[in-house]
Amino acid sequence: MSKQIFICGCEKDGKIEKESVQKLMSTLEEKNIAYTYIEDMCGTILKNPDDLESLYNAKDAIVFGCQARAMKHLVDNSGRKTEGNGTEYHHVDDDGQEELISALESNTGKPLKIKYSDSWKPWYPVIDYDRCNGCRKCLNFCLFSVYSVEDDGTVVVSASANCKDMCPACARVCPQNAIIFPKHAESPIDGGEGDGTQNEKTDILEQIQNEDVYSVLSARRKNFQVSLLKKDQFKMAEEERRACCSGADKKEEEKKTEKCDCDCNCKDDPESTDDCGCKDGDSNSSCACKDGNSKSSCC
Repeated sequence: MSKQIFICGCEKDGKIEKESVQKLMSTLEEKNIAYTYIEDMCGTILKNPDDLESLYNAKDAIVFGCQARAMKHLVDNSGRKTEGNGTEYHHVDDDGQEELISALESNTGKPLKIKYSDSWKPWYPVIDYDRCNGCRKCLNFCLFSVYSVEDDGTVVVSASANCKDMCPACARVCPQNAIIFPKHAESPIDGGEGDGTQNEKTDILEQIQNEDVYSVLSARRKNFQVSLLKKDQFKMAEEERRACCSGADKKEEEKKTEKCDCDCNCKDDPESTDDCGCKDGDSNSSCACKDGNSKSSCC
């Protein structure tokens, strides 16, 4: 079986065990099976998408990395994957990996590497459109304009860099568990399958007509438990969002405090400009504010 093999190392503050990645690469090299090692797929897709052309265009590929659902939608959302190409996604620690590798064709070439050298930590949401119902709760909950709406009503992640580091709040309020943060530690936020109840149907009559009634009632009981869990998650989301805002406010306050170190009036003047020259010590002695003659145009 001839397939192109890709391995994501999730190196930028990632969650994949390096030992697992190294073990996989060693196994492939022992069998003389070529592979492409991607240092960080989340970062490369946004910062250097052209580097992943071989992945987008691969007719038959296997990708090893973090959660399969996270990687699939990460690549699909890029909009660059060639339609019709088959790609399998597997966690680097998946059971059955040995059997999968044993079926691959050997003597296929040397390993390649795709580097990620950008300093930006790629923390941003990925939408699972197989689950998203377009309710826009993520868009309305996020205060940082990470999401927007296309002309056809589809919610998209349009400003990934606006996302606050380690904040998964929008994922917690999503009723479909359709928001994925690939580098988060919890499932299903990381793209794991979670408890499997997120896509339960809500029309009880339709379910009873088409499915076993006892199974339906059992699922409803689980949904009730999930609803209680969702309340807790909503509180967590609000706290996480509040923490993000507090962080932004704190930075702004620090900026104002640092605005002027001299003893001129502009230091305490809310109308003074942010670029006061006094803070650099350029015009301390001649600052007009000292005489109270000019506030808004200080320095």
